Amino acid sequence: MTDSSSEDRRLLVSMSIGQTAYAAWARQARRERFFNIARLLEASAAVKQVRAEHALHRLGEVSRTIANIDRALAGLEPEAVATGPVTGTSPFQRELLERAVRALAAGRDLTYTELGDLFVCSTCGHLMEGEPPPFCPECGTVREGFLGFRIVDGMGTLGPSTIVRRLEQGMRTVQDLVDGLTEEQLSTPVNGLPAFKDLIGHLIDMDIVFRERAWMILETNQPKLSSAHPPTLKHAVKYRTVPIDDLLEQYISSRQQTLNLLRGLTQAAWQRIGFHEIFGPIPLLHQGNWVVSHEQGHLIELAQMRHNLLHKGNQGATVVYEVFNS
Repeated sequence: MTDSSSEDRRLLVSMSIGQTAYAAWARQARRERFFNIARLLEASAAVKQVRAEHALHRLGEVSRTIANIDRALAGLEPEAVATGPVTGTSPFQRELLERAVRALAAGRDLTYTELGDLFVCSTCGHLMEGEPPPFCPECGTVREGFLGFRIVDGMGTLGPSTIVRRLEQGMRTVQDLVDGLTEEQLSTPVNGLPAFKDLIGHLIDMDIVFRERAWMILETNQPKLSSAHPPTLKHAVKYRTVPIDDLLEQYISSRQQTLNLLRGLTQAAWQRIGFHEIFGPIPLLHQGNWVVSHEQGHLIELAQMRHNLLHKGNQGATVVYEVFNS
């Protein structure tokens, strides 16, 4: 084995482990509502992925698809190598991570003034912050070839019609998930998870928060959005005593009001701006992606809870989706 191939194998293993770590940490940051820190970790994962893929190419392990399928069937078996540190390996990346440390020490996310838009060169993995240069300073790739991790896209990139459709689907899904479950089952926490009714009540609370923000953005000029933390899951325990039919009626009524506000909006309306103390100036589209992403996580959780209830608490299934403390 040549020195260069040995180094590429070390890079492949090191970068692959680093990518997995950053990606897992990013998902956890989103669960804890540190969305800008999650964006930093996602960009860091992309840096590692680009560099791992280049090492794999240099090792001759990427060819035409038919050969790649043969490799997959044969089973790639990298040699064991000493990797050294796999994260926080560049001075700039360490500086960004230290910003996150200071924010977390204060119990908060990074703000838009502390972490700008991030870009990763898709050719060499160079990480950049702020307005992207015309080309990568490391390898010369034009900025059209950069991977973007922008504040405005931090909640997702769904378009208006998809957001409305997802909110409509959510309403139907919640009704299907409670079908056939008893009041006792819906009111009782299972395997350390919250009660079914807690989550449905929480979805009502968050729907109201989103609708109020959407109305402000649509009706006023660049409003300052409420800085108050949206209601947390802990505040939804009060819904356990509400009969499920009444709770569903509240959820459907709230969601219909939200959909009535959103249906028929023009593209320009979805791009109207509100000011958020964490994310800075953001369009209504950002907040639409936020509420859809939040609800999707809880719908998965509700589906898992239903499975556990109907199958007497399958212990292995409870770890599929962690409780969102949101």
